[in-house]
Amino acid sequence: MDSTTTGPLRPAGISVGTLAFAGAWFVGTAIARLTGAAAVLLVLAAGLVALGAAVLSSLLSTRSVTSAQFRGAGIVDVDTPVHADFSVGGLPTNGDVVVRILHGETELVRCNRSDFDNTGHTDVWVVFPAPGIVNELTIEVVATGAPGLFWTRRRLTVGIEPIAVAPAAHGPPLEIVTTSSPDAGVRFTARKRKDGDVDGVRPWREGEGDSSVHWSSSLRSQTLIVHDRASSSEQRSTIALPGETIDEATASRLLCTAFEGIRLGHEVAIATPTATHFLNNTTAARSFAAQAIGAAPSPQATPPPWYRRTLRLRTQHEASRALHPVSRIATAVSSLIAIAMLLGALGSGPATLGLIAVGLMLGVASSLKFGTGSDSVKPWPLRIGIGAATFAALAYVASTVGGIAGLLAALRGPLPDLLMLLLIVHGLEVLDQRAQRIHQAIAGVLVAYAAGLRVDGNVGWWLGAWAIAIVIAVRTSTRVVTPSTAAKRRSGRISNRRLANGVGLVGAAAIATIAVLSVVPVPDGPARLGLPALSNDAPSASSPGALAGPDGNPAAASTDRRGSLSQVGGYPGFSNTLDTSVRGDLGNELVMRVRASEPAFWRGQTFTEFDGRTWSVTPQEGTRRAGPRIDVPATLGDLPRPTSRVETEDFIQTYYVESDLPNVVFAASRPDVLTFDGSVWTRPDGSIRSNVTLNKGSVYTVVSKRVQVTPDLLQRQGDIAATFAEVNDPELQERLAPYLALPKSTTPRTLDLAATLRQPGDSTYLTILRYQQWLSENTEYDLNAPVPAPGADAVDNFLFESQLGFCEQIASSLAVMLRSQGVPTRIATGYIPGARNRVSGVFEVKASDAHARVEVWFPETGWESFDPTAVVPFAGEANPGTVGGDLIGAAISGVASRPVEIGILVALTLLAVGTVRSVANLVRRRRRGRWGVLQDRFSEMTPPSATTNPLRAASFNDATQATTPANDAANDVARLLDRAAFDPEWVDDDEMYRHARERIDSLL
Repeated sequence: MDSTTTGPLRPAGISVGTLAFAGAWFVGTAIARLTGAAAVLLVLAAGLVALGAAVLSSLLSTRSVTSAQFRGAGIVDVDTPVHADFSVGGLPTNGDVVVRILHGETELVRCNRSDFDNTGHTDVWVVFPAPGIVNELTIEVVATGAPGLFWTRRRLTVGIEPIAVAPAAHGPPLEIVTTSSPDAGVRFTARKRKDGDVDGVRPWREGEGDSSVHWSSSLRSQTLIVHDRASSSEQRSTIALPGETIDEATASRLLCTAFEGIRLGHEVAIATPTATHFLNNTTAARSFAAQAIGAAPSPQATPPPWYRRTLRLRTQHEASRALHPVSRIATAVSSLIAIAMLLGALGSGPATLGLIAVGLMLGVASSLKFGTGSDSVKPWPLRIGIGAATFAALAYVASTVGGIAGLLAALRGPLPDLLMLLLIVHGLEVLDQRAQRIHQAIAGVLVAYAAGLRVDGNVGWWLGAWAIAIVIAVRTSTRVVTPSTAAKRRSGRISNRRLANGVGLVGAAAIATIAVLSVVPVPDGPARLGLPALSNDAPSASSPGALAGPDGNPAAASTDRRGSLSQVGGYPGFSNTLDTSVRGDLGNELVMRVRASEPAFWRGQTFTEFDGRTWSVTPQEGTRRAGPRIDVPATLGDLPRPTSRVETEDFIQTYYVESDLPNVVFAASRPDVLTFDGSVWTRPDGSIRSNVTLNKGSVYTVVSKRVQVTPDLLQRQGDIAATFAEVNDPELQERLAPYLALPKSTTPRTLDLAATLRQPGDSTYLTILRYQQWLSENTEYDLNAPVPAPGADAVDNFLFESQLGFCEQIASSLAVMLRSQGVPTRIATGYIPGARNRVSGVFEVKASDAHARVEVWFPETGWESFDPTAVVPFAGEANPGTVGGDLIGAAISGVASRPVEIGILVALTLLAVGTVRSVANLVRRRRRGRWGVLQDRFSEMTPPSATTNPLRAASFNDATQATTPANDAANDVARLLDRAAFDPEWVDDDEMYRHARERIDSLL
């Protein structure tokens, strides 16, 4: 019985084209760093998971191989093909598999997975290159698993029945001395046969002596007749060996000599220093294989170390073959999705996508028509057409390069065009797995690029569709079809299991990807390399540093209760004045998207002077600064005092404008660097205005220096009023004085309320909390709050009369109470963070998110925002979370918010799958016929090793071999199916078909 020793698993190399995926992954990391997009990290994490899955699949596939058997002839000739039965237990069914039979390090046979049947058995022809006795063989199995990217090796040492590999018998024979045999009845001649008379005489042969001549018979027949006795031999040929071993050339001549002696009927013996052995053809071959040459004829060459075999950049096992049509089509679909994602990010129209789709489909048609493997050749007209189209596309791209200025412009200009062109042209060359992998790597770069540029809420759906297409393309590119799977595919029974496996794999990959991303923090931004863009036809501001509305006209103060139509979304906070009695009619349109790691107030304007009803901005126009990289100087209160030791961090935001906005440049508090494709005015009040309005499509990036503020840090700064009074800096006191000014209309009861709520000895931070608590308990937020009477103080009216108001009135009340206690305060308008899209990683800011809040000056930390109606965490307490956590939250919120839509989608998917299955079954029935369908059912019920209907019927026999109804039914079905397939006189009959179907049903 064969004995098997299993070796360890070893890496065996990578498949051709796999390095392209590694290159694409590293390009994706650069894109992630450039854009700071969480969606790019999702693509990269999915790539890592796919890499791990490929390695794991390869390991599991190879690990399943545990045994092997080899059955061959007992004696074979060297360099002569001989038939052998070979089987491998646990042979992988997915991916590419290569099996090698080795003797030592000499390869005897190489097989692929398709050479084996479903039980792992195959017939092979083996050629042994050297003589000797073979007692064991090495079976090397190298497999990739389903993705087909990495190869893993396992070697099995299999003990076999000894095989004598005889040297080739080459002449001339050696000179030998023949003598009369002293032994009676001890002769071995495989070629002896009875000739002549009944007493066993035969004609004399050339070379025989005269001792065996039967003279009386010779005289009667007039020819020499010899006795042909089976009991003894008259002649003995003894071959004496010079030693225990001899070289192969001598052994060949000795074997030739022994065969010649046996042919002549001599008694042939081989003499060693210790014994004499008589030979026939079999024992002669075995003797010279074992004793003359030795017991181990294979070369004992030392194999190269495993690490040398592993470090090869690609394995030599993979065979070049044409792609499966499904894999080729899925690859084209994935490329089209990648290009559609990028075109959507760049704002291209459907006509461009249509032209690209035509190019990709031409590539599919070309590869399906001419793609027969690596040796396929396209017709010369097609090659000329491809070259001409490529040249024309390159010329078009080159014509757009003239206006490119710098890297940032190139990222939106020729670079994506070149990538898409490369993908389309290369699509015409996708003929085998290597080209397919390179093509998919290019598409992966495009997907990462598009995911970095796209900030819309559909990026998750695009990525999901692309992932599904890639999975189908990869899975079908390494599909192995065996007789059993072919039969099941014809019957449609394999589809359910394949579908379940596919869904399970996708689910496991999604869970693994989220697990990887659960330790990846939300990216902090594009590291000063944003993608600035402004519209070429955006209206300019009427005068330098002036505030302009979305249409370019000066932003006039609104006097209408519902706001000015010239303000975006009807919000009046982006003008030189802010009337607390005017709220405006806020819409729900999307204003902008902000890519940032944490939420913050997106500040646009600050207001210092207050007359009891209206706030006004500082009149200075500021300093003009040109982009694209603009250093924003610190303004009063932006930086802490030099003696402070507070920690600051870079906070990066990229703003994507979705609606026409005024020329206000929004930024989180304390902007430091602005990446902007134009000129701006940096104002002493901390606001920034551009030279043109920010139309839809504008993009800019801000790096803010944020103090890591915490409640403890604010509380430790104590009473700001007392600290400010002790500051011996007249210039600072003079500059901060406007932030302490109270309007003349401020009423005594407002001052009394502020003084009453403040507790002696408390820090300003605790005082602010008390003010906010009183406001939340005694007032209500109401967009329809009554307007204060003409001449009335807006704060007094809100606190003591209506107690209803909106953010401007609430913030004004808090500012006035703090100013009354000696705390420098101002009003800032802009937007609250907005809802975060957890997949794209951006905050979606709507017009209804427009907001006014209070900014309080702290000596150690500068301006800090407070708002009784909107909660935004302090910079030191903000937790950016992880990308994986965002994805989980997105999944939960998506399911919870759209249960009906998801239910409909699942129902439609099941309906589509059922429809496809029904159509496939109908087509199969029409193609196979009803008897063919019965044959498929019968084949599925029996083991794969049963290849004929009688064998399938025999598989229903029980261990006792007793006749049972199942035996009778199976035999009956086998007989009818064979008649339907092979009987030329067969006539289809409904009654016979019904009978056969009932018999098959009885076997279930």
